[in-house]
Amino acid sequence: MEKRHLDKFYKDILKNPLYKQYGLILPITVIYKNLFNDAECFTKKTYDLIHSDIDVLAALYFNGEPLTSEELYDSTTCLKKTLTPTDLYAATVFSSGGMTKILKKLEDKELISRCACPNDKRSLLVSLEKKGEDIILDCLEKLVLRREEFFSILSDSEKQTLENILKKLTYQLF
Repeated sequence: MEKRHLDKFYKDILKNPLYKQYGLILPITVIYKNLFNDAECFTKKTYDLIHSDIDVLAALYFNGEPLTSEELYDSTTCLKKTLTPTDLYAATVFSSGGMTKILKKLEDKELISRCACPNDKRSLLVSLEKKGEDIILDCLEKLVLRREEFFSILSDSEKQTLENILKKLTYQLF
């Protein structure tokens, strides 16, 4: 969207009270699209990974738990940050469609490993490998640095207010 269209949009929504809500919706959509596209290009170019790959690695990093040796058949395999397939689906931000393909790709790149699930022999636990953890930590750090300029126009107080509002709206979805 070009700035001139954005200016016209804001003038037009003032004319009809029914459209006022779009003054909230459009900025969220435009910001999301811009940040998403920038991150997608960056992660593809830097790590040869797309958003769904990064989403899986981040889900494992932030939500995965090491399993005790009593929980495993092979105690040397899955003592890393690990999730069941069901928990991994629940922890990802994006759609889990094609999850098997994503996991295969990440496993081929040695970013994750899969081992037998003791509670369900038909499924495999998913574990974050050291290489995957190194990549997700590097990626998150670099993405934060990329976002600093974008958010630099806000004061610390504005950032905190925005964070609180977005958190409240996000929890409304669940």
